[in-house]
Parts: sequence; C-alpha cells; structure tokens
Amino acid sequence: MSIAALYVLCRWIHFASALQIFGLALYVGWIAPPKLRNGLEKQLNPLRGVCLRLCALSSWLIVALQAGLMGDGWGDAFQPMIWLAVMQTTFGEAWLFQLIFSSLLVAVLCLPAVMRREMLIILAFALLVTLARTGHASAEQGVLGIVHRLNNGVHLLSAGFWFGGLVPFGLCIKELQRQTAAKNFAMDAVIRYSRWGHLAVAFVIVTGMANTILILDHWPLDFNSLYERWLWGKVLLVAAMVAIALYNRYRVVRSIGSNRQQAFILLARNAAVEWVLALLVLAAVSFFATQPPI
Repeated sequence: MSIAALYVLCRWIHFASALQIFGLALYVGWIAPPKLRNGLEKQLNPLRGVCLRLCALSSWLIVALQAGLMGDGWGDAFQPMIWLAVMQTTFGEAWLFQLIFSSLLVAVLCLPAVMRREMLIILAFALLVTLARTGHASAEQGVLGIVHRLNNGVHLLSAGFWFGGLVPFGLCIKELQRQTAAKNFAMDAVIRYSRWGHLAVAFVIVTGMANTILILDHWPLDFNSLYERWLWGKVLLVAAMVAIALYNRYRVVRSIGSNRQQAFILLARNAAVEWVLALLVLAAVSFFATQPPI
C-alpha cells in the first residue's frame, strides 16, 4: 500500500473514531437518563475502547505518514527529525491538539464513572473543535479563516452527535423490544436523541453547504473535477441518510401504536444502515479532502 493510500485510510479511521467517541460520550453522559447510564455504558465499553485506541494510534500514524509525504517516501516516515519538521508546519501546529486530546481521552478511562463521563464529553468536544482547524479550513487566514473553522467545528460536532449516537440509539431500541425494567428510561433516551437529532441533521446540511462554498467559492457543478465528483458522492450518501432518518421519524415511529415490534425492528435496522452509510461518507471525505479543490 502506498503512503498516500495509507494516509487516507488513517484519516478515515481517525475521523470515524473521533466522531464515534463524541457521540457515545454525549449519549451516555447527557441523552440517556441517569438510571440508564451504567447499563448502557457497559454495553458500549468495547466499542468505545476500540475507538479511543484507534483515534490515538491514528493521530500518531498520520504524523509519520505526513512526514513521508513531505519527504522522500517511506524512509522519511520513520525519521524523528522529519516528524519534528512536520510539527513546525501549519498542519503540525493544528495536529498537535489531536495528539494531546486523543491521548488524554484514553487516560480518562481510569477516572470514576461520573467524572469519566464528564471528561469524555469535554475532551471529545475539544478533539472535534480542534480537528476543524485541519484540512482545507487551515488554508485560509483572517476573518474568513475564522468563519470557516467555526463552521467546520459546528459541522463536525453535529455529525458526531448524529453518527456517534446511532449505536446507542439502536441499543435503546433493542431494550424496548425486550420489554425490560429499563424500557421507560430507554424510551426517554430514544425520544431525546430523536428530538435533538433534527437540529443536528439540519446543522450538518447547512454547515456542509457553507463549507462547500467556502472551499470552492462556487456550487460544485464541474464534473470534470475529481474533487467535485467525490463531493457529490458524499452529498448523495448524506441524502440517503437524511431520507432514512425522516422515514424513521415520520413513518416508522407513527406505526408503533399499530405494530410495535415490527416498528422497533425497522428502527434498529435502519439505524444500522445509517451507521454504515456514515462510514462511507467519511471514507469519501477522507479521500477527496486530500485532493486539491479544483
């Protein structure tokens, strides 16, 4: 595998794990009622642990791969002096926060439950906000640069809430299917996620459109451009996610009264489909974000 291909793969892993961490932290520490949090957190611990470690590992690998891309290939990717040179660039100054926050996120697993949940939300928030300073958003200076990074930050936070909350949402739906003692708390969590999800989806769409204009300075209508073709691929995948979310909210949810079990099965299945589509969106972004926007 080439350095460029591995770099795209690591970007995908890093963004996906960072967004998942934020969504899990918010769902467990804020969306879920207090009496549901312990049980839900236990079910999510394996996924969270994997994401935390992948996020930290990928953040360091990206520095090494960036060194190889800036230098003469694989040989320079393993040279500490080249790493230091990378960290002195605009990319390095922005990426330093990824190294710090992704490492701290792993460390907070040692904290007591309540403090751990609070710190996971705070650090995951910081991870995404600082991630907004990387990529094409880092190329602009002045007021426009600040606006672009703020917009990108809102985009990532909203996407993290939506994508990152799909797995715990699915677990809560399964809790409702089993008719356990926690079903009332699970229903509260499902309702809260759905309500706030409307806002998150709207922000993803609006800030995504704004990012496109800020980067391209025009609507992406040049299909001779590799960047714009892949951007449209992302748009279509997000549109599919939005369609599923709307179908869940305004068709499936309304059928709960007449066919409860079938509605819950559909909600859980559709959430899983949305999650897979989101991974494809992130894969597309990880590739075309490394391309010149021309």
